[in-house]
Amino acid sequence: MHLFKIGLLIDGTGLTPQESCYLAVENGYIAGIGQADDFAAEQVAAAADYSQYTVMPGLIDPHVHLFLEGISDMKSRTLRWKEDKETTLLRAVNNLARTIRQGVTTVRDLGGPFGINAFLKKAVKQGIVSGPRVLTARQAISITGGHFHYAGGQEADGPEEVVKAVREQVRGGADCIKIMMTGCVNFVRQDAGVVELSLLEAQAAVAEARHLKKRVAVHANGVDGVRQALTVGVSTIEHGALIDEATTDAITDSGVYWIPTLVPFERMLKYGQTHETRTLPARGIETVYRQHQTMVQRAYQAGAKIVAGTDAGALGVGHGDIWRELALLVDCGLPVAAVLHAATGLAAQAVGMEQEIGIVAAGKRADLLVLSGNPLRDINCIKKVVTVFKDGKAYLP
Repeated sequence: MHLFKIGLLIDGTGLTPQESCYLAVENGYIAGIGQADDFAAEQVAAAADYSQYTVMPGLIDPHVHLFLEGISDMKSRTLRWKEDKETTLLRAVNNLARTIRQGVTTVRDLGGPFGINAFLKKAVKQGIVSGPRVLTARQAISITGGHFHYAGGQEADGPEEVVKAVREQVRGGADCIKIMMTGCVNFVRQDAGVVELSLLEAQAAVAEARHLKKRVAVHANGVDGVRQALTVGVSTIEHGALIDEATTDAITDSGVYWIPTLVPFERMLKYGQTHETRTLPARGIETVYRQHQTMVQRAYQAGAKIVAGTDAGALGVGHGDIWRELALLVDCGLPVAAVLHAATGLAAQAVGMEQEIGIVAAGKRADLLVLSGNPLRDINCIKKVVTVFKDGKAYLP
């Protein structure tokens, strides 16, 4: 058993942190939390000294794309779609290493080509490569020619094809199902375009996923897309831009987890402000982004389950950039304690792993983030990584 002397423990529940305590880890799991008197004197004497640091659960990023780097140059980014499997795999391995150095111990990959994310899940589990624990949707499911089909997605038309597509993802090792309800936001028109999946197709996807005991993450923007996602009963709403107040109320009432992915919008805005492009006008992006922030704030105040996720691999969004997503949620008016909960305990619930990760408690996996400074006082301390533990194994930044 290994013992840690901790200055401040943020346990991931969103409750009051604990000062000056000891944490025991054994065989990759948390064995107990207490004071010096709760442990043998020789164990206390040999404890690793983190008394000047904050310890909290390893961060969870429930929306990443490991195959794609957060490239800011549009021309270079376009070439990434055309790379071979081997090069793409090597880039993804680098992305894993970058992610865990930033304190993220679990990721959920929501779609990519070549079945690479499912392969990486196995490779990490077997210790072949180092990185965060990987959950995967394998391929995102869209209509023919729908959003993300060009990124190794699976196209399916009609309820029967959609059901088969869901089954194929599960056969390939998917932990959850990702469906593309809508396309991207159109920043020129400032709308979300059409709802791509029909109601019957979306219902078929969710029903089959439930039958196979898999959660459903849905890419959805705009009032119509998000409302249809809520109607069919998805588990998580990804993005959810361009919605109105009534739709945020519907999200709150449904109990669904909303992952607004603010950082891609911030990065797109910066790109639009520094580059002349037809599809990314700065003024249009800013209008959409500000509305998105306002709706996130309103939803949180109403009691919605807001979860932190980055969409890592999107334009300008690097793997491990969850530190920035947390800061943006604070900018939206969420309390810092709620924001940390959104990347730990609440995120674990969203991905269905709350029995194993997300909080620091006896019996949970020893996924721990050691920080210099107190993120409850300054959220940017989340970047001051001293050490990361995953299943009790240390990873230095």
